[in-house]
Amino acid sequence: MPRAGTTPRRPNGAATPRRTTTAAPRRRRGGQPRDREATVAAIIAAATELMAKKGPDGFGLAELGERAGVSFGLIHRYFGGKAGLLKETLRQPFARQLSRVLEMYASDDGERSPEPLLELLFAAGEKNPHYVRLIAWGILTELLTDDVFATHRPMVDRLLDGYQRDLKALRASDVDPRAVAALLLTATLGYQLFRPMLGSLLATDDDFDATYQRHLAMALESFRRR
Repeated sequence: MPRAGTTPRRPNGAATPRRTTTAAPRRRRGGQPRDREATVAAIIAAATELMAKKGPDGFGLAELGERAGVSFGLIHRYFGGKAGLLKETLRQPFARQLSRVLEMYASDDGERSPEPLLELLFAAGEKNPHYVRLIAWGILTELLTDDVFATHRPMVDRLLDGYQRDLKALRASDVDPRAVAALLLTATLGYQLFRPMLGSLLATDDDFDATYQRHLAMALESFRRR
């Protein structure tokens, strides 16, 4: 038996290497390491589905955790609670859409005509038909505070700067790009939000969506021709 304080040796005389301990990655219940990005995506996807089916107040974190396959505490760790989760669930679609708009302008598709941009914005609403209603809920309940979207200001500023340069090249420098951006957002989101009421009041048909988009494109194009 080796003396206390000495390094144990193998039968051939070589020293037995000391064991070192390293922090183990967090694991799922089944024993596999947990991927944080994939876990957050699973939680967001489950929250999106539950919000669409039951509304923001129609489910709890226990039900969400069961659907996403995660523990109740993990949701608190990643989002700080249900309010933080709902904010992130509403912010992410906006962030993805903003990235697509930037890609469009980088390829010059958005500078030639507003029609591709409008098609993108309306297509996003068709893919996620509950999003506009949930955004309205978040604003009215004051869940969506200024900080939720403030992180995207640099990206929006890049878009506005590009549009301002485009306007100056067309000698339409008296047009404020912020006003045009506000018109674009309210004209797309507002139309999708109030679409049922507009259909009743105006007796719209199946072709009216395309008609509305065409007229909105004409209105936006008029700013470039001033």
